[in-house]
Amino acid sequence: MLRGIIVPLVSSFNEDFSLDLQSMRAHIQYLLSQGVNGIFVNASTSEFFSMSPDEQIQIMKLAAEELEDTSSALITGVTSNSTEHSVKLAKMAQEMNFDAVVAAPPYYGAFGEEALYQHFRAIAEGSRLPLVLYDIPSATGNPLPPSLVEKLAKENLAAGIKVTRDSLTYLLDILAIKEKYPSFSVLVGFDHYLPTNLLLGGDGGIVAGANVIPSVYLALMRAYEQGDMEAFAGFAKQIAVFSMVYSRCNSFAGAIKAAAQWFQLPVNLPCRPPLLTDEPAKVEEILLRAELIK
Repeated sequence: MLRGIIVPLVSSFNEDFSLDLQSMRAHIQYLLSQGVNGIFVNASTSEFFSMSPDEQIQIMKLAAEELEDTSSALITGVTSNSTEHSVKLAKMAQEMNFDAVVAAPPYYGAFGEEALYQHFRAIAEGSRLPLVLYDIPSATGNPLPPSLVEKLAKENLAAGIKVTRDSLTYLLDILAIKEKYPSFSVLVGFDHYLPTNLLLGGDGGIVAGANVIPSVYLALMRAYEQGDMEAFAGFAKQIAVFSMVYSRCNSFAGAIKAAAQWFQLPVNLPCRPPLLTDEPAKVEEILLRAELIK
């Protein structure tokens, strides 16, 4: 079961928008040194949607090399508008010894519940790796109904879900599924939902901010597990303030890259078009308010 703080790895690009694999290796090593529970490549924050299939595979190979013989979970996204391509990526992930794959619904076109069921079933059966569903209707236009999530969980076709939706009602519906299937992992994608998810019985988060301040997210998890609610509340507030960087920037990836510059992390600033690059000055005030910089 996936649990804890999993980092959707931000991708580094050179000025010509080619991949900077050396910087990405260095960033993975930094995150592992901090003790994160997992690394998730080819995620939304990774800008997978602007990468070629060959680039996605390059990054999978890189991550597999860096996480070999570590205790952190190795996860890749396999989201695609093609079921066949998603299955192909899942099979490749299995060959590279990944621990799980993540798939959002196809994001060009409207699909009913049966079409989505068949899509996810094909991915789950295409490899022996656990499949984590990804609900992000703001990006795909195809929300995952709780009835579909429960069906996939019941049939052991889905091992968990990442919820990136600004809806406590939806999260509660998903957590009700976990009550029936306790090994089903419920992870959130919005950083400020992480404390709530933990308090309500969820398992953690796949949270972009952990690229930049992993120690704060991990401290929140420790405080929760140790029952130190005073410390938990303090870290929860810090994360909530930090989350405001997203509304100041053009994208999640742009916000994380801008914030990373304040911590001298091995993360390059450029975003690949069509995303716009955000300047570090955009997030300075928020980092100050969160007492993350002086």
